[in-house]
Amino acid sequence: MRINICGIPHEVVECEDVFDADQMHLGQIEFKDARILINRNIAPVVKEATICHEVLHGMLVHIGRDDLSNDEQFVTALGNAIYQAFKVRCLDD
Repeated sequence: MRINICGIPHEVVECEDVFDADQMHLGQIEFKDARILINRNIAPVVKEATICHEVLHGMLVHIGRDDLSNDEQFVTALGNAIYQAFKVRCLDD
């Protein structure tokens, strides 16, 4: 899968947990290689939310807001809010 971030296509790659951080680190964006790595051993809904989180990191960097991109609490909160907004379903469906 590819996702466009500010005009730059990024490949989304599922991989083993290669992240050298705590257990909540489920993905990362690699700007140099224009790709997003996602832990393949997590639930599909968690993958979707993690992709949204990493895309938000990318957007913030590309608009020149590295300060906000480096604020993990901000990115997590806004990423979750954006993800939830797009996942809302009508109860009548």
